[in-house]
Amino acid sequence: MTKLDHLDQKAFLARLSPFNQLPEAELGWLADALKAEQFPVGEVLLNAGEVPACLYIVMDGAVQELDGETAISLYAAEDTFDASALLESVSKRTFVVTEAARCLLLPRPLFLHAVQAYPAFAAFYNQKISQRLALLRATEDRQEMAGFAIAKIRDAYIHPPVFIRAEASIHDAALAMKADKINSLLVQRGEDTGIVTATDLREAAIIQRQPLDAPVGPIASYDLIGMDLDDFLFNALLRMTRYNINRLVIRDGAVVHGILEQIDLLSYLSNHSHLIALQIERAASKDELQWASRELVNVVRDLRARGTKIRYIMQLVSELNKKVLHKLFELLAPPELRNNACLLVLGSEGREEQVLKTDQDNALILRDGFTHPDLERLTGEFTDSLIEFGYPRCPGNIMVSNPFWSKAVAAFKDDLFQWIVHPTYESFLQFAIFCDARAVAGDENLLRHVKDRMYRLLGDHSSFFSQFAKSTVAFETPLGFFTNFVLEKNRNELDIKKGGIFPIVHGVRSLALEYRLPQTNTVDRINALNQRNLFQASFSAELIEAFSYLSTLRAEAGLRKMAQGLPQDNYLNPMDLNKLERELLRDSFKIVNEFKKFITYHFKLGMIS
Repeated sequence: MTKLDHLDQKAFLARLSPFNQLPEAELGWLADALKAEQFPVGEVLLNAGEVPACLYIVMDGAVQELDGETAISLYAAEDTFDASALLESVSKRTFVVTEAARCLLLPRPLFLHAVQAYPAFAAFYNQKISQRLALLRATEDRQEMAGFAIAKIRDAYIHPPVFIRAEASIHDAALAMKADKINSLLVQRGEDTGIVTATDLREAAIIQRQPLDAPVGPIASYDLIGMDLDDFLFNALLRMTRYNINRLVIRDGAVVHGILEQIDLLSYLSNHSHLIALQIERAASKDELQWASRELVNVVRDLRARGTKIRYIMQLVSELNKKVLHKLFELLAPPELRNNACLLVLGSEGREEQVLKTDQDNALILRDGFTHPDLERLTGEFTDSLIEFGYPRCPGNIMVSNPFWSKAVAAFKDDLFQWIVHPTYESFLQFAIFCDARAVAGDENLLRHVKDRMYRLLGDHSSFFSQFAKSTVAFETPLGFFTNFVLEKNRNELDIKKGGIFPIVHGVRSLALEYRLPQTNTVDRINALNQRNLFQASFSAELIEAFSYLSTLRAEAGLRKMAQGLPQDNYLNPMDLNKLERELLRDSFKIVNEFKKFITYHFKLGMIS
C-alpha cells in the first residue's frame, strides 16, 4: 500500500462531488488520510452483506457493481463507492474489479465523521434529482465564473442614459450625440419614453430630407424593448436575436439605468452566434444563407463547452433556425405568396427544443381562395434547399413539398375535424406534430384561425384527450427492476428520446391541450400547468429538471457522435457517463415513471382498451 503526494490527493479529491463542498481545512485533512492501492482484474473489493471498511475512490481502471449476477453499474475514474453501504453499515451489492484499478481508500470512521460534521455532505447521497443537479450546477458555476452562462447585464458596459425632449430639433439631437460620443438618445414625450438612433437621424435628414429644425419626437420609436439590470446577459442576446435589434433599454426597477449596445454585449460574450444572425439577415442568396446555417453546429458546440444550459442553447438555436427559414422563404417566395401564406415549423422546432439539426418538420397554410401556379416548384425548392443546408428530409414527409402539408386554411380545418372526431393511429401522430406549430414567416393570423378551430373541436370532444395521451406510456422506460439500465438488443446503448424525453413531451402536451394552454415549449407548459395547481410545485421542478437533464445528455451524445463522424441518433451508452451522471440519469428515469403514473391516473388510461 502506498501513499500519494498530499497535494495531488487534495487536488484529486477537490474535483469530486460532494468533497468539493467541504471547507479547505477539512478537505486537506481527509486527503492526508487517503491510501492508494492497486487491484488486479477479478478481485472482489466488497461482497454483498459485508460491512465496508472504507470508501473507494477510483483513480483509473474499472470496478463493476453486481446485484447477484446482474451488472447494474460500472465505476471508472473519479467515481466513488459505496457510500450507501458505509451509511447503512452493510453492502447490498458486490463490487468486482473488471479492469486493473487504482483506488484511493478513505477509512470509514473519517467518512462518517465528515457526514456527521457536514449535513450537506450526507444529504448529497439522498437527494432528489433537482437538488443533485443544483449541486452539480453550483460546482460548474464556480468553475465557469468568467463564462457568459452566469454573467448578468450589469456585468457588461451600459451606456448612461442621455435624455432629450421630443420638441428638440433633429440638429440638437445630433449635437447631443456628438457631445456625449453616443449613437442613441432617449426621447421624453410627456410620460412616454422613446429612443432615437444616429441611423434614425440620417434617415430623416438625408433620405427623407426633413428640415434639421424639425422636432426629433416624431422619428423616435416608443415601443421600447427593455430588460432588468439583474437579468442574464445571455437572455439579452436572445432578445436582440429574436427582435433583430441592436440595443436594449436597461432598467433598475422603474428607473432607466442606461442602454446596452449590441457591440458591448458581444465583446463581453465573445462568441460568434451574433455573426451568424447578422449573416442570415444580410444573406442575399441561398449560398450565403447556407454558410450561415452550417455554422449553427459550431455555435452549439461552443456554447455547450462554455457551460451554457441546454435550454438556453435550444432557445438561441431555435431563433437562428427560424431566421434561416424566414430568410429562405423571403428569397424563394414572391410577395403575393408571402402575403397570402403562413410558413410553420412543427414538432421539436415548434417547441423550441431542437439543439442539433434533425428531420425537417414544416408546413404552409394558404389563405382560403388563394392559389399560386408555381407553388409546387417553390415548395419543392424550399425543401431541397434545407436539405442542402444540412436539415435532413423528414422520413414521414412532413414538409412543405408534400401537398398534404401545404394547403388552405379550410383544408387544415377539415384535417383537424378528422384527426379529432375520427382519430386513427396515424392521425394521432399528425395531430401531435401540428399542435406544436409555430409561425416563422408570412401571415400569422392564418395559423391563429386554424388553432381556434382546433380548440373548438377539442371542447366538443373531450374523449379525445385520453386516447391522445395514451402514447405517453407506449414505450418502456429503460430502467430495470433493480434500477439497472435496460439497453437495446444488439447494441450497448439506450434510446433516451423514446425512453425518457418523449413521455414527458407528449404527456405535458396532452395536459396543455386539455387546459387550452397556448404555450408550445415543454418547460413553459409545465410552468403553466403548475400555475393551474395541476402538480405539486416540487414535482413540477423535478419534471423540468429531468427533462432538461435528459435533453442535455441527448445533445452531448449527438455532439460526441458528430465529432467521431457517426450519424446522429437518440442513443447513448450510460457507460460513457461518470458515476454522478449515471445516478442522475437513473433519477430522471424514475421521475419519468412517476409522471407516467400521473398521466395514467389523470386520463384514466387503465380503462382504455
